[in-house]
Amino acid sequence: MVNTRILEQRLGWRSTEEGAEPTPPTRAIGHAPMLQGRINGARRSAPSAQRRAEVEDIWASLPLILDSVDHLTTKGKTPSFARGTASGTAMDQLRTQLMRVIADKGWKRIGISSPSRGAGRSFVAAGLAASIARLETARVLLIDADLEEPGLHALLGLTPAGPLESLLAGTTEPEHQLQRIGSSLAVALNSAAVRQGSERMMAPEAILALRAMIDCIAPDVVIHDLPPLLSDPVTPALLPQLDAVLLVADGLRTTPADILESERLLEGLVPLLGVVLNKSEDRDPRAARRRS
Repeated sequence: MVNTRILEQRLGWRSTEEGAEPTPPTRAIGHAPMLQGRINGARRSAPSAQRRAEVEDIWASLPLILDSVDHLTTKGKTPSFARGTASGTAMDQLRTQLMRVIADKGWKRIGISSPSRGAGRSFVAAGLAASIARLETARVLLIDADLEEPGLHALLGLTPAGPLESLLAGTTEPEHQLQRIGSSLAVALNSAAVRQGSERMMAPEAILALRAMIDCIAPDVVIHDLPPLLSDPVTPALLPQLDAVLLVADGLRTTPADILESERLLEGLVPLLGVVLNKSEDRDPRAARRRS
């Protein structure tokens, strides 16, 4: 699921000498991978007792569509990210790194994107959200932010509460768009494409509506399932609403040029947390030697 060794090889970053530092094949990107070390930053102040009580009431009032996050699964040929599966274990490892970084930095709005469609960003977004929610010490909001081609509900086999466009237009209250899975995971699914999504997200009322949905339930982490970076105009419009982005690369199709171009697009706009390699069929021969 997450194979940095293969990613380095695909990008041409593998060192030819044992112990030497790998270097990029072209000019350096300004982003520093956040998931490899500690990040210092300010922490958010704790909410008041009255605000905590309001949030508890709102969470309790959200429609419960699954009684446990362990019952959340994927449909079709997509691997399961349930507890104990190979994908679930990989998600738990990614969760550990992510939670350390966002706690140190004081972030909570994380976007999951990819250079192009088909890399599995929705799978990673849903799996990561489920993994965090399994901790039961953090509440998570998962948003289908692929406005013009929503598909998160189909991947998870869930029925959305309604079209996200109604929320962005201010005709639907945030609580009516949200649904709950277990006690720690809320989802904002989308039943219909948002027309001219990039223009919609440039409107102040849409930005305020998105923030109001997050504020009303005050989650510890918000996972945005974003459209692709290089082929969808909605993503640049959503970047100002994020604290950081995690990039998903297709181990079979994503090229080094795609990764570098994605990093350049993000540079100066939002921090890049790192790159997750998905759909890789390669195997590390060192693992086989260790088992023998």
